[in-house]
Amino acid sequence: MDMTDNFAFLLPFFMTVFAAIFLSARLWAGSSATFWGLGYLSAAAGFSIPLLPPEVLPFKAQAIVANALFLAAFCLYGDALLARFGERYYRPARYAFAGIALVAIAAIIILKEDLRAELILGDTSIALLLIVPVLQVARAPRRPMDRLLVFMVGLVVVETFTRVAVLILMTSSSDVGTLDAFLGSAYAFYVQFGAGVIAFLLALTVLGTLVDDLIQRYQYAAHRDPLTGLLNRRGFEQAMNAIPTGRSAGTILIGDIDHFKQVNDRLGHAAGDTVIAGFATLFTQFMPRGAILARFGGEEFVAFLPGETPAAVYQAAEKLRLGFASRTWERDGFDIRITASFGIAAQSKSDYSVHAAIASADACLYEAKRAGRNRVVMEGRPTGEAPALRIISSS
Repeated sequence: MDMTDNFAFLLPFFMTVFAAIFLSARLWAGSSATFWGLGYLSAAAGFSIPLLPPEVLPFKAQAIVANALFLAAFCLYGDALLARFGERYYRPARYAFAGIALVAIAAIIILKEDLRAELILGDTSIALLLIVPVLQVARAPRRPMDRLLVFMVGLVVVETFTRVAVLILMTSSSDVGTLDAFLGSAYAFYVQFGAGVIAFLLALTVLGTLVDDLIQRYQYAAHRDPLTGLLNRRGFEQAMNAIPTGRSAGTILIGDIDHFKQVNDRLGHAAGDTVIAGFATLFTQFMPRGAILARFGGEEFVAFLPGETPAAVYQAAEKLRLGFASRTWERDGFDIRITASFGIAAQSKSDYSVHAAIASADACLYEAKRAGRNRVVMEGRPTGEAPALRIISSS
């Protein structure tokens, strides 16, 4: 067994291994991993077809089946790329093109018996199947691994078109000869070797994106409150630390749901979770874009509004207070009215950390609670005269 034979067995083997890895990752990586797995499995089967003896599958049938598998693989690669970035599939058009290409290739194999024309048409078809998805997602990547993924898929397209150019410019039909002679030629070995190296590098890149996704997922879970989707305390501090020096001026707002313990005691923790989620929705809705929002635990919420003055935040907090106080909960299975109190303090550029501003806002919140709840207290402004509402039952 020579080097060509060894590589002919090695290529489908490693592609099958990667296919199994990608299909195993589908449970947490989504449809993109599924498409990559099926694509690599289809390509592995395509590279395995020539290993079959002609008694099992005649050469012409081998060529048609192998081309069908490669066309399917590149359709699936395109699906994987589009699924990764949430782009439209245009699947009917792409798969119809693959079907037409297969019919044309089969006609050449059966009627013309021109291996060079078959190779040119086959490679051109799979390259065209992949170049459209690459162009669709060219500007979509934001993370480094995603950019590398698009680059590697683009490299597959370039390598495939290069093979076509070499066949057109440097060979004739008599040079390529029969399928049996072609498979044993040095050119076929280099074609398989080049395709194998790029397929291996692409597989490593895909695997890298899946690992990166997993890391991002764990980081997201570590910095997010699972009930509301807002940042938790750790995530808030990380977001604050990421603000460039000199741009940390703004305003801190702290909100706290009034009499929340009564909600839990009277209605249960499920109702309490509903109230917290409802407040978080309004919190997000009434805060301006760019605000850093967090749930610090229990019924306490914190926001940093960069570049906003305390007076502007006071107006937003008043709208939030009124919106939450007027919210009804009948559709959630209980009929009560719930209010919230708020404290506001300024954060200046010279402050060493945000903790001083949070402490000041927390003191204002305490003053709002002491003054009767359901009100907004801003540092340096007397306590407002908003009416103090209590949790009441309409029944």
